[in-house]
Amino acid sequence: MKKIVFVGLVFLLNKVSAQIVFDPTYIHDDAGEFYHHQHIHTLELTFYNPNYHAVLKSWKENNIESTLPAIMNYNGNQYDSVAVKYKGNSTFAVPNSFGNPKLPYNIDLNDYKPGQNIQGYRKMKLGNAYFDPTFAKEVMASYIYKRYMPCYESNLIRLVVNGNYLGVYVNQEDVGNQFLKKHFKENSGPFFKCEPKTEEEAGHPVDWPSLVWHGADTLSYYESYERKSPTGWNEFLNMIDVLNNDIANIESVINVDRVLWNFAVTTVLSNEDTYNTTIIHNYYMYQTADGKFQMLPWDLTESFCGILFTGGTPQSHYELDPLYGLSPYFADRPLVYQLLSQPYYRKKYFAHIRTIINEYYDATFIEDWVLDLQALAYDAVNTDPNKPHNITKFTSNVFNPVNYLVIYQIAGIMDVVNNRKPYLLNYPDLTYAPPVISDVTQNIQHPTSSETVYVSAQISNATSVFLRVTNNDEPFASDYLSISMADNGLNGDVVSGDGIYTAQVPFTASNDHIKYYIEAENSNAMKLSPQRAEYFYYHYYIDQVVGEEELVESEFNVYPNPAVDWINVNPGNYESQYTINIYDLQGKLVDTQSDLSGQTAIAVSSYTKGIYLIELTGENFRQTKKITVN
Repeated sequence: MKKIVFVGLVFLLNKVSAQIVFDPTYIHDDAGEFYHHQHIHTLELTFYNPNYHAVLKSWKENNIESTLPAIMNYNGNQYDSVAVKYKGNSTFAVPNSFGNPKLPYNIDLNDYKPGQNIQGYRKMKLGNAYFDPTFAKEVMASYIYKRYMPCYESNLIRLVVNGNYLGVYVNQEDVGNQFLKKHFKENSGPFFKCEPKTEEEAGHPVDWPSLVWHGADTLSYYESYERKSPTGWNEFLNMIDVLNNDIANIESVINVDRVLWNFAVTTVLSNEDTYNTTIIHNYYMYQTADGKFQMLPWDLTESFCGILFTGGTPQSHYELDPLYGLSPYFADRPLVYQLLSQPYYRKKYFAHIRTIINEYYDATFIEDWVLDLQALAYDAVNTDPNKPHNITKFTSNVFNPVNYLVIYQIAGIMDVVNNRKPYLLNYPDLTYAPPVISDVTQNIQHPTSSETVYVSAQISNATSVFLRVTNNDEPFASDYLSISMADNGLNGDVVSGDGIYTAQVPFTASNDHIKYYIEAENSNAMKLSPQRAEYFYYHYYIDQVVGEEELVESEFNVYPNPAVDWINVNPGNYESQYTINIYDLQGKLVDTQSDLSGQTAIAVSSYTKGIYLIELTGENFRQTKKITVN
């Protein structure tokens, strides 16, 4: 029997044409939690060494990987002996050259004292937003990226060091082992940071992490990629080899759809500091348990064009070709030209771009979101003694470019949106009419292993329609089969020629977790349902009831939340017998209580501080909520 710990735990249940959609964004921090963007908390560091700045600065300048201990206070809680060092490249070098003490920080709560965490997070990265007068570009970008793929979270935070207010920082979630566990439920695979050594570190110019094949000798890659896992070079080089020399088997080594989503969001948001735009770096590659490498974004500070370091007119940035790397062609971007030169991947890539534009690339939405963040941060930014840009630029750079160091301009967020969106919408691949998909249904909502499941959908303007389906038992969906859907009155299709396409699901084993989406194509364009597939998908279990209807109608409540000693669980309309399971964010069962009815209280005083998921289950229902234990 397959393990089903995450039934109901990881799946938010949304009703879409009678189908249940898996929403992976359940793991993002909610209001009141550490990385939620609507909070600006204060972090205080007190170094035991009063000469901390000179020491950390010297270590950073000389590439010495050492840390200093400090006492950290956050929201009234004290953390002893956290490990601190400076981080960054240009965001360190530029302010350091001007003698500005607002340098970016790397903080590890566990290095000296294992077990310390803030709401489950053990590491912090604080960026100084040195090239972003709005303080909003990275926070806004990560908010959108994480709707379509695993991406780090971020918000703003005030930093006080040895009693002195240094200013407002971007609080970036660390892309490390804890991040991997959060998104993939494991972190033991090969893991690489695709960031080259600097010329100063290497003693000579270093190749960018372009994924170009340089042969089987790992020495050819050491200076361009940093291995973060104990092992993994063989797997990583095999992936690069297949990408460059065996593209027909690319899906055996790379989660291609995640790459296409990454490229699509990067293109729409004009992030000009990563693989498929102007500078090849700022990404990670992690091989998940299915053997496929996932491309993970990092350092989104140059989103919305950022600082226009790379020359050209502002319009040349606003109109950067979405096929950059293929048109114009660059030999150092094989992940772009090997994928996007293939019609199928190209159509899927532009389908993703179309989805992002329709859902989030809206001028009103982005302007309101940014202005709300700035209203929240205004006092903290206004009193920031080390911000390199005045408070006038804080406001004006939302709408218009501003000058920096005379020869550079920093792009305005809304100026980018208002120029790039019409350019993209008029790009040939986005002017084609895609298929239309509606009314996705399955004939049996909660099937047993003895029943045959057919999936149907109303579809028009398509020349081919596929059911993409998997029973992959990993905590993510991959290895989808393509099953042709037909409108011929056969194999579960009721009426021939009525525009309703049908296909049979091939998996029938008891307890299988079935995941699927619809993919419709014509000669020029593609459409998916759900539109965020493959990150989102329809799903069901065989011989198990997910209980969507009851969950929609009957909320249960947990209070107080955050909690310290006790939580009270009010089952709402679930007055019949039920069970409570409490899990940490790694999926470990922390507590369980069964044969309950009515309201009950659970002691949480022995829990480690952090975020937990409380699951209420009964004969025909299951629902999950987040709780925070302080």
